[in-house]
Amino acid sequence: MINKRKSPRKASLERCSIELYASENGPYESRVVNYSVCGLMIETDHPLTRGEPVKIRFRPETENAQRIGETYCVGMVRWCAPQEGLYSGMYGVGVEMANCAARDRNKESRAA
Repeated sequence: MINKRKSPRKASLERCSIELYASENGPYESRVVNYSVCGLMIETDHPLTRGEPVKIRFRPETENAQRIGETYCVGMVRWCAPQEGLYSGMYGVGVEMANCAARDRNKESRAA
């Protein structure tokens, strides 16, 4: 299997909630499985749509909240796939953080 990751991941099992900008549904209780500088892998029981903007809320005492200095972060769903197993969320979701996506676009525009 080819590793397409830009940054190393750190394992996590912190609870979070997902709010959808394009929907009045939610928030959905979820869990961060792992994270990197630019993204999160989240487990949830609700399928999300690729390209959908989301707000991830953390409890103030969690490592992710302390790491980013906020109780939430904003990002975009990059992928969503069904998961196997009975003890996890039904879907795995990859979220790219908004600040990283903007930084990547700026690099591309300077290179052009």
